[in-house]
Amino acid sequence: MSLIITIGRQFGSGGRDVGEKVAEYFNIPFYDKELVEMAAQKSNMSKEALREVDEHATNSFLYSLASGNYSMRGINAPIYYEMPINDKLFIAQAEIIKEVAKKGSCVIVGRCADYVLDGENVDLVNVFIYGGVDYRAKRVMQALDITQSKARDKVIKTDKQRRTYYDYYTNRDWGLMSNYDLCVNAEKFGIEGAAQLIINSVKSKLR
Repeated sequence: MSLIITIGRQFGSGGRDVGEKVAEYFNIPFYDKELVEMAAQKSNMSKEALREVDEHATNSFLYSLASGNYSMRGINAPIYYEMPINDKLFIAQAEIIKEVAKKGSCVIVGRCADYVLDGENVDLVNVFIYGGVDYRAKRVMQALDITQSKARDKVIKTDKQRRTYYDYYTNRDWGLMSNYDLCVNAEKFGIEGAAQLIINSVKSKLR
């Protein structure tokens, strides 16, 4: 059975870096923004257009009508072609997430992967990476070479987008501890330490 490690993360917490280190340790594939390119190929949509709406929810009334059966019919559903691009991306990514999970063990960052794979025949470990706003703003400020004020605003805005996206498509609460198997404070443990905590937890589970 495939071991799938999903990583939800607050913006600027280093979730991608943590996930890469975990994937490297176990020598398994890593998926994050790569899912956008794979979705573009699968759906014949522009990568640039999909990047603009990646992990952004829609307010589509049409989606609400279709949400009860999208996961069963996916991109082959007739209503799919009338959906907003946000919904098309979510559906395409959900199908890809299931496909890569069936192929073998991997690490998947974001894209509601914990929800998408719930109930699938995989060994699932769901992780959430978090940290204080000031800590994350400092990381964003350094990474994007912007002021601390702008970095802090971006952290708060992106967190809100991710929360709305996750809550909208899953009907769950983003970042709620009970939704995950392991929540790690990257501010306290650092990127290396957070990755090691996940590695140790997974190794313990596999014994």
